[in-house]
Amino acid sequence: MTGANREWRTLEVPIRPGTGTPKRCPWGHDLAVGGVRQGWSQDYWAPEWLCEACHALAGKGGVWSMIDTAVERQVMETGVDEYGLRQVVLPPPVSAGIGVIQLRLGHTVFGEVRLSLCPVDRRAILCHVEVEEKHRRRGAGRVLVKAAMERGAKFEWSMLPIGRDPVAVAFCARVGAVGPASPCPCTHQVNAKVIPAESRWTKWW
Repeated sequence: MTGANREWRTLEVPIRPGTGTPKRCPWGHDLAVGGVRQGWSQDYWAPEWLCEACHALAGKGGVWSMIDTAVERQVMETGVDEYGLRQVVLPPPVSAGIGVIQLRLGHTVFGEVRLSLCPVDRRAILCHVEVEEKHRRRGAGRVLVKAAMERGAKFEWSMLPIGRDPVAVAFCARVGAVGPASPCPCTHQVNAKVIPAESRWTKWW
């Protein structure tokens, strides 16, 4: 299990969005069969799990942390400290404009998702996801997308086209599309110039 003695400001231990007791580990094992132990990550300040089936296999650590992406668990810039993995909300400069959610540990930013939410027409557009290359394949992208969707719960979602980049396509195929890959902006999002927006889907991971 992780502890304060481990190196900070890395995603050494993989993460997944969610709460409660998981039914499967990130590597696909049924935990009711393989066995599971719960602990606490002092680095992430989040529940940590050990898949005993993974742990018994050579070269498999089987440890991951669960990150609660509920809106209540997301913080503003003023709520950031040096302790724990935080989902930091940077509001858009104008209503229905593009806002940002960052995944941070202190001042270290592992990745971010850009999104537009119109509270009037209940339209949501996923514009851009970026994770620093050395932190990819650790679950950061999944957590960011889930955090964005939590903020736009019950909204009508669409997203910018992912293009043909194999990395972008692979990520979207694993995580799943949040909506049609053709943005459907409302009038307020058009006025906020959400579309077209800068979006480099090659950064998906």
